[in-house]
Amino acid sequence: MPPKPVCVTDGGYSWCEILNKCVRIWEEACSYPSNCLTWNDGCNMCSLETGEEGMVLGACTEMYCFQQGMPYCQVYAPEVGIEPWLTPKPVIDPMPPVVNPFIGDGH
Repeated sequence: MPPKPVCVTDGGYSWCEILNKCVRIWEEACSYPSNCLTWNDGCNMCSLETGEEGMVLGACTEMYCFQQGMPYCQVYAPEVGIEPWLTPKPVIDPMPPVVNPFIGDGH
């Protein structure tokens, strides 16, 4: 496994193992997205579970990778509204257009 890069601590950067990069924690959280169901660490896929301190890794594949890619969320949870009755419904016109047979647009 290659050594992790050295982060510029004078600039406020620290190494984030989850994202596999240097981050400033006040600009970007070093954590898994809360709506992520499947995390890809750049090589293996892992399920995410809710833990005491946020999202934690569950079961992971254990493949050998020749090159480590960038980590990313592979499957997001569907957006579900808490109050589905508040979502707008499509407007349906209750009255069909009136056709006047004397004008010539009727059949």
